[in-house]
Amino acid sequence: MHNATDTPLLQAANDDLAAHAIVANLHRAILHRMDRDSQAHGRFSRAYIAELFDIGRTISPACRPHQVDSEWITARRSWLDTVLREHPLDRRDAQLTAARHAADGFLLRACVLGCDATPEAATERVRDALIAMTRPTH
Repeated sequence: MHNATDTPLLQAANDDLAAHAIVANLHRAILHRMDRDSQAHGRFSRAYIAELFDIGRTISPACRPHQVDSEWITARRSWLDTVLREHPLDRRDAQLTAARHAADGFLLRACVLGCDATPEAATERVRDALIAMTRPTH
């Protein structure tokens, strides 16, 4: 039996699955970066920042809606809350949190304006400054 709500429900389910797949790919990429980082302090935040900048620099106009839709935002937020429980230093440290939030802002800006909105050299300087914020200050 076909119901008028079947199509929107199926679309919502597909959108939710796609959002979770995107987050799973993000998680794998971040874990891979973390495996190559020998410094424990800020390891998750460095990997998170680097990955978001790589995504933001290559985002195409066709991908933009997927980066800011509500399903993806909800799935990413849930994932990030879970991951930060596994990395309590990253969760509690205000400087690490600020650096991650700035990377979130960079990605959102890329989603809205496109990857060409900021010159590459400026993007690299901002990324490097945010990653520097994740290193111990002593």
